[in-house]
Amino acid sequence: MFEIDLDLVKKYDKPGPRYTSYPTAPHFNESFTHQDYLDEIIKTNYGEGLPDLSLYYHLPYCDTLCYFCGCNMLITRNRDRVKEYINYVKKEIDLLRAYILAGRKVSQLHWGGGTP
Repeated sequence: MFEIDLDLVKKYDKPGPRYTSYPTAPHFNESFTHQDYLDEIIKTNYGEGLPDLSLYYHLPYCDTLCYFCGCNMLITRNRDRVKEYINYVKKEIDLLRAYILAGRKVSQLHWGGGTP
């Protein structure tokens, strides 16, 4: 038999934000500049060994609305919009590549959003 830590239960027994981004939206700050963003990316290059990457890509296009969904999305069946979006994702990858050390392995890749 195991014991339940009641202090831990009390700590987390309350509503929290949906973890659809990190940091979560309440922690966004206008004083965080583009350079701050790049500096944070560069910091991820250093740690024990060559740290793995965990990537999340959000596809905001859905064929139909899921009534449980709280994601940023657009209902459309226009595949050209999806192709255009994917091209922008590729451009972002190319832009960020200059700030990430070569040889880093992607250990997690999550595609979110979109109709399941």
